[in-house]
This record gives sequence, structure tokens and C-alpha cells, in this order.
Amino acid sequence: MNNQTIGPIEIVMGEKGSRTPYSTSLLIRGKEDRTLIDCGGGPSVYTYLSQQAIKQIYVTHYHPDHIGGLSQFPSAQIVTNPFDYQRLADPAEMAKTSPFDLDEINSRRKYAQPLGKPHLIYPYHQEIILSGTRVVMIHAPGHSEGFCCPYFPDHGAVLVGDFDLTSFGPWYFSPDSDIDLFMESARAMLRVDADHYITSHQKGVVSKEEYREKLEPYLDIIERRDEKIRRLVEGGCPPADLVWQDVFFFRQHLEKSPGLLWMERMGVAKHLTRMIRRGEPFGEYLKLFAAAHRLREEYIDCFRPPSFTGNAYMLMQK
Repeated sequence: MNNQTIGPIEIVMGEKGSRTPYSTSLLIRGKEDRTLIDCGGGPSVYTYLSQQAIKQIYVTHYHPDHIGGLSQFPSAQIVTNPFDYQRLADPAEMAKTSPFDLDEINSRRKYAQPLGKPHLIYPYHQEIILSGTRVVMIHAPGHSEGFCCPYFPDHGAVLVGDFDLTSFGPWYFSPDSDIDLFMESARAMLRVDADHYITSHQKGVVSKEEYREKLEPYLDIIERRDEKIRRLVEGGCPPADLVWQDVFFFRQHLEKSPGLLWMERMGVAKHLTRMIRRGEPFGEYLKLFAAAHRLREEYIDCFRPPSFTGNAYMLMQK
């Protein structure tokens, strides 16, 4: 593979240009061992990485496009954040706070299979050494509650991950996603002393100046989504039909790939919830929308306490 490097950090692009359901990984090459950050690049990437004698895999967050290859590295130690440890240890845990109705929850639980159980929990905002390289895991909630951005102070690089600057726009469709925190965290990355901003999808490496220039247009997509939903609701669009109005995905894509519908439903619900918080009169409409799409309203916005809050690197299970 002809991957870009920044010092000891190899930027391993995922298949299809790291477009979802694939993502970029970072391979840190040390004198004695190698560490991988995220593992969702796709089969050809896993074949390449299997030749690298990887000792540890650090997971920025639990989403499938970042952990899809964990089972391919059974001898590697898996290290995750305090929020996601239990999710990775027992995928059925995620179903407990699913926004979808019980039939769908039971179906997801039935087929949920652990991709790789975590061994350790890393700390946020503390310097750690990965294969001889200093790294700080910056907690950046919004995309998910435990999401972090690994920062390499000696090499002026930060993995901004799913603050990916893509034309699709910000992704915040998990129960533990939060739109306003997403925006806050994405902007906070500009305060990091880094020259190289590495995204998890499509863009690859951009300069700090390019990240700054592209960030606000990227975040502006959120306001455009707000405005479209507001216009549709005020125009009398029935709650059952709102998911077919090209807010996030075009109708033809939803019809071709019905699996995208859950994201469309959650995205609309997240925006309605956000607008209600800001005083807009959509409370009753949200109830009707939730009923029409079999959503459990109490779990549309679901933040949980971390599963572990002790000292860094406490061994949780062998």
C-alpha cells in the first residue's frame, strides 16, 4: 500500500476511499511493536495489517465502521474509552437504550455478535505512549458520547475522525449523539496545536487552514437540515411521510437501501428535539413522528454515564 506517513504514523485509508462503511486507520510503528487506532478499513486493509504484528488496537468509538475488523486480530489487545467498554464487551447492551421498538430491539439483540472484547480502558486528556509515540486522547462528544480525537503532539497531527468535512455533512444518528455537542467539539479541534488534520472518511489529511476553511460550511449543513424540517412540518407534512423528503438521504437511495431508513428517522428526531429545546413548538409533532416510526421517545437522546471512572488502564477483563 502507498499510504501517507507523518513520522511513525502511517495513515491507512479504508476501501472505497474510506467511504462508509469503511474508515481510515492509523498504524503507529514503534521499534519493538505496533499499535493500530481504529479498525474498519475493509478486507484488503485487514490483509495488509495482518502482516504488521499489531500488539494493541485503540478504538476511538464503538461505531461499526471503526471496529469492523477487530475479530481479524485475535491476539491484539483492544483498548477503548470509558463510555464504550460495556458496549464492546456485550453488544446487547446497546439494545437496552435503542430508540426503536421492542420487536426491532429483540431482533438486533438476537443477531448481535461481539467483534472483539476490550481488555483495557484508556484515559482522556492524559499523555499515553503508544509504540513509543506520545498520544493524547481528546474527548470530543457529539458524534457519540465517548468519541475521541487522538492527538500526536510531537508530530503536529490529530485524528479528527468523523468531523470529516464530507459533502454529506455531519453524522449524529446514534441514540448517544448530540448535534450541539458535535458542533462544539468539531470547532474545539481548531484549538489543538496541530498542522495535520486526519479525517476518518474520504478527505484523508488536510492542513489546519483547510480544516478551518471547510468546517463552517460543513456545519452549516445542520442549519439547512433544520430549516428544511421546519418548513416541511409547518407546511403540514404528515409525520409518516417526513422521512421521504430528502432531508438526509435521497428517496431513491432509501428505497434502494432500506437499511438507511433508521438514520433518516433518527436524524429527523434529533433535529426536532433540538428545535424543541430552543423553544420551537414541535413537541406534539415529535410525539406523532415517534409513534409513526415506532421510536421510543425517551431514548432518542440517550447519554449514559461511563462504564468505568477509575484510574487509567485498569484491567477490566482478561
